Amino acid sequence: MRVALCSLVLLLALATSVRAADYFVKNGGSDAADGLSLATAWATLNHAAGVVNPGDVVHVEDGSYQGFYLDRSGTGAQPITFVADGSNVQITADNGTTPDGINVEGADHVVIDGFIVNDRTRAGIRVAVASFVTVRNCHTGHNGHWGIFSGHAYDFTIENNEAYGSIVEHGIYVSNSGDRPIIRGNLVHDNHANGIHMNGDASEENPGEDGLISNAVVERNVIYGNGAGGGSGINCDGVTDSVIQNNLLYDNSASGISLYKIDGATGSTNNVVVNNTIVTGLSNDASVGRWCVNINTGSTGNRVVNNILYNYHSWHGVIAIDVSSRPGFTSDYNSVMSRFSTDGGNTVMDLASWQALGYDTYSFLATPSDLFLAPGSDFHLSQTSPAIDAGMSVGAPNEDLEQAPRPVGGGFDVGAYERQLLHCGDGNVDPGEQCGEPGLSCADPCTHCAGCTCVQSTPVCGDALVCGSEQCEAEADCAAGQVCEACACVNPPVCTSGITIAKPGLTMHATPFSLRTKGQAIVPKPWQGVDPLANGVRVVVDAPDGPGGIDVTIPGGAAVNDVGWFVNASGTRWTYRDGAGTQGGITKVVVRDRSSHVDGLLAWSVTGKSAATATLLDPSAVRSTMVLGAASECASLTWNPPGGVRPRCTGTAAKLACH
Repeated sequence: MRVALCSLVLLLALATSVRAADYFVKNGGSDAADGLSLATAWATLNHAAGVVNPGDVVHVEDGSYQGFYLDRSGTGAQPITFVADGSNVQITADNGTTPDGINVEGADHVVIDGFIVNDRTRAGIRVAVASFVTVRNCHTGHNGHWGIFSGHAYDFTIENNEAYGSIVEHGIYVSNSGDRPIIRGNLVHDNHANGIHMNGDASEENPGEDGLISNAVVERNVIYGNGAGGGSGINCDGVTDSVIQNNLLYDNSASGISLYKIDGATGSTNNVVVNNTIVTGLSNDASVGRWCVNINTGSTGNRVVNNILYNYHSWHGVIAIDVSSRPGFTSDYNSVMSRFSTDGGNTVMDLASWQALGYDTYSFLATPSDLFLAPGSDFHLSQTSPAIDAGMSVGAPNEDLEQAPRPVGGGFDVGAYERQLLHCGDGNVDPGEQCGEPGLSCADPCTHCAGCTCVQSTPVCGDALVCGSEQCEAEADCAAGQVCEACACVNPPVCTSGITIAKPGLTMHATPFSLRTKGQAIVPKPWQGVDPLANGVRVVVDAPDGPGGIDVTIPGGAAVNDVGWFVNASGTRWTYRDGAGTQGGITKVVVRDRSSHVDGLLAWSVTGKSAATATLLDPSAVRSTMVLGAASECASLTWNPPGGVRPRCTGTAAKLACH
């Protein structure tokens, strides 16, 4: 036994002594060496990929290498990293397992940094069935299909890469239900089809996937010269709840940004397209170019604001949307030309007709010569650009394509670039400067000085300042009846007993109002006020935030003219009736004492109807409460949102159903 115990201690000591290592690979190295120094470097990347563990860093020296296939994972705290130590680390042969240069598959928490991967058979870099992988600072050119490709890859970050010259398809391609991708700071140009393509690919989804790409962030990319074979600068098929901001798109032969459904499970819905500069087509060929922004095939709820949109095509214009995508669509504060379409681009209407539909009320007409320092080559705003201070603040990013601060001066600029104050910090107060010079400071305590302009600071809950998205720092900041929790004004819970409603049910209709709800709970005895005949009950359906729902107190009192409470002979069943629904539309309440089954168990059902219209709650945040006696003799339930486990709510503005 002592020998076994000593052996176990030794094994644990050996296991905990293993530490993340720095390995080296170079031309002329040996895979038989230990790889722990340049002098003992390995020769091949595939050898390194076969032995790395969490936290290991593989340093690759300048030279030419066969690619590698990695299926080993790091952790969130200790990713596996392959980094080019020089500026000329080239992958010149496919990895030997797939027809790609670098292939990361079935692996999580990996970083690929600084490689040149050109002329590969299929993809320069491929990431598949993976999560939390980052590809950055890489150059991928003239590859067979894609520069950088992913499939079923979640939380994939693609940043500061160059992807160009893909022969058959796209520069960057994110596919197959890969949620939360970040595509940031890339130079994407001269690819045959799309610059950046995101595709939910419902037909290719794995079990548990939804055929959509959700919560993507596409920002600060420069995208040009793509689309000779069709496509878009940024192409979105089944992309939802995502942000496309601070991108520069120009000289693309097909479309600018497209939101649609072909392979995705639904249209591309509820996306924000904000502060992009999109100049579609070619200035020397009016036959080239589709539309700056295309929205079709049920792609509803999209928002297009603060963008510069211009098209060199002879009649194509700036926004084309079809009838199936108009619900929830908003567009405003854009620099535009007078060409729009509501039938998917088949016909064209002018700005006045477009505005008559409720779109782009505050947008304005401008040409590249009006807007830019050097149209076609420098898309920074000129000193007299009408885009300066012409944007809206709601939803605008706080920095521009070059990570310079927004806003500068009197407001947010339209487009990908915010015009900066060129003489900031010279000791003189120049036009537009708000702070950072002698005698100038930010008066608003929720702001700080950045680039001689006062910009919003990140809110800090608990600092006694109500800033940004904060609603309160104290209850005095909230409306009457609300309390301050985590700097948000919320409706206080009616019930704080900690007793949860069991076997719940809730159905509500808005017009005409109707209600059915039920539940049961064990309320500890001795009861202080559980006697509906004497004390009544209170029925509440509400949410932590906002209006809607019901809060009705049914008073005690024996029935008179068939209105009020009835009690059975044993005193275990109380029934309230009021056919007119004079108390908040409630027509019937039944409370049963089921202590014969479980001591203290009470069950209830409530129905109601009226000709009135009720405001229903958002199904993602619903609370049910029943007060059966004293304030502490109550039970409540916070329902799970749609898609959650039961008990959960689903619904629309017309009907709420929870079970």
